[in-house]
Amino acid sequence: MENMHFKIITLDTEIKIIGLSYHKLGLPETIESLTEMWKLYGEKYRRRVPNAVEPPVDYGVNTCLSTKEDEYIAGCAVTEFGELPEDWASFTVPPGRYIKHSRHDIGDLFKYEQVVKVWAEENQIVIGSDCMIEIYPLGAFAEGDSGAYTLYPIQA
Repeated sequence: MENMHFKIITLDTEIKIIGLSYHKLGLPETIESLTEMWKLYGEKYRRRVPNAVEPPVDYGVNTCLSTKEDEYIAGCAVTEFGELPEDWASFTVPPGRYIKHSRHDIGDLFKYEQVVKVWAEENQIVIGSDCMIEIYPLGAFAEGDSGAYTLYPIQA
């Protein structure tokens, strides 16, 4: 688990996120589709979203992990929800306790998810099944230390 860091954090306020919706775009459920969606978001919408929080932070939200209605949103944090385009969705990250998993490369999130689950189990922490949030601060896709991290809700 070299270059990986785990920390328990508390979000005191909610985070409102809007972005492109995996399902509303009608993409097949593949890694290539996620790459395509992020590319579209980056080329067409990044840094142009109304009500975006400053400094800008991109979010990938995997929602409804405990149901067959799994959704992925590629977007950003906003101060308030406005009217959304047809192929967009919104999600509110609730206040609470989260496992913050930081690493020095963006890498394969699905591989890292398993590493987080093992770490949580070793530390007697139960991960909530409702979402997983990827956070990409400004410049996260640049060379070197990405600054990217993921949040996993801790079940109360």
